[in-house]
Amino acid sequence: MEKDELLIRELSELIGVELAYSDDKTCDLAVDGRIVVLRYRPEDEDWLYFGVVSEPEPEADQPREVLVKALELNLFGSETLGMHLGLFGSALVLSGSVPIEGLTAENFAERLLFLSRHIGKLAEKLEVESGSADMLPSEDVPSPWGAGFMQV
Repeated sequence: MEKDELLIRELSELIGVELAYSDDKTCDLAVDGRIVVLRYRPEDEDWLYFGVVSEPEPEADQPREVLVKALELNLFGSETLGMHLGLFGSALVLSGSVPIEGLTAENFAERLLFLSRHIGKLAEKLEVESGSADMLPSEDVPSPWGAGFMQV
């Protein structure tokens, strides 16, 4: 079994949810009520993980003031805590990456919770409604880690 597959299996056991890991080495799950995408990059031997901070209505673009504020928050990584704000299609996403070497399921779970919580903080700073379509109702989120993980 490859390192990435083993980590997904260990993460599944840790959070108590069977994660579907696709052939393109991606996995989607809800972390603290937010959808987070995990993508293993074999060429870099690292995990990319990201979630949506702001997504405009279909067929719309991000408002200019949101993009300007996002650039300000992204400058030097101080407000993004070393992670990156960027556009993925028309969605504003927060992303991070971590080398697979030495990464444990516990550490990965902590990083995913940190990402999810920081998405909420950045959404507030961008004055984006945090109750967007990317949030799941809290009663639907199991809490094996107190904050909740689930397969989506």
